[in-house]
Amino acid sequence: MRIALFVCLAILVLVLVGLAIYLSIGYYCYRKVLARRGGFKRKIEIKNNLELEIDDSPIKYFKEGFVKISIVSNDDLSLKGFYKDNGKNKLALLMHGYGGSHFEISRYAQLFEARGYDILAIDSRAHGESEGDFLTMGLYESYDLKAWIEKMLQIRPEYKMVLFGISMGASSTCMALGEKLPSSVVAAISDCGFSSADAQLSYLFKKMHFGSCYKIFCSFVKKNKNLDIKKISAVDKLKKSQVPVLFFHGACDDFVPTRMVHLLYDSVPESRRQLCIIQGAGHTKSLATDEKQYKKEFNKFLDKYLM
Repeated sequence: MRIALFVCLAILVLVLVGLAIYLSIGYYCYRKVLARRGGFKRKIEIKNNLELEIDDSPIKYFKEGFVKISIVSNDDLSLKGFYKDNGKNKLALLMHGYGGSHFEISRYAQLFEARGYDILAIDSRAHGESEGDFLTMGLYESYDLKAWIEKMLQIRPEYKMVLFGISMGASSTCMALGEKLPSSVVAAISDCGFSSADAQLSYLFKKMHFGSCYKIFCSFVKKNKNLDIKKISAVDKLKKSQVPVLFFHGACDDFVPTRMVHLLYDSVPESRRQLCIIQGAGHTKSLATDEKQYKKEFNKFLDKYLM
């Protein structure tokens, strides 16, 4: 009898220890990768802030003619965007990448402005001035983008819109294209986006030598944050879209592997897709690496769709 009791207690202790280890690993990885103040995200934010100290032209750009506007997300977060009304009937909605903010997309906004666009630069949830305790690798961000589209049509119903995103913002843009969008959205540009959250995060976990923790992380965020990493797919959403898409990617991207852009590209019918691989470019560096080629493909795509 005592032996049976001892065995039961030992099993209970092992279960509790196992549960504690599972929760600790899951929470640590969640905090590291998805939380607003997560360690990995903070490293990118710090790097971006240092770059702004060296070159404050993005800060100056957004001080000239922009006004801050806001929406409330489906889950009651206050989200911020920075809007410049140039009095046009064309609007570019731009989304930054993981760990970034609207400052990150100033150079791309200026490309659109040069073509006579109004601008909306968005701070994604859990980034910049927008609320949110954690990001969702493009899932809720895509719903937020749809809400921004609806907001801007209230401001100017005649808008024709182009969606633009870089890195996670690119994947968010691709996912939004799979939603039922108004016909006002006529084109989209995806720069160095990932094919799916699962492919991207499993790659990064291995790269950071956390590969053995990845399944625990996925299980933890699914149970505790209602976020199923395995089902967040830009490729699947693009297959439902009717919107033309231009894809940019750096040939030397080791953060979002270049192979992912081919999966995105292949999910769009040939008649509505355009691809530009910039040789020598790393992650988010395509425009900086070969500005001439980038602008050529950018303008060719928008000319084709009368924008």
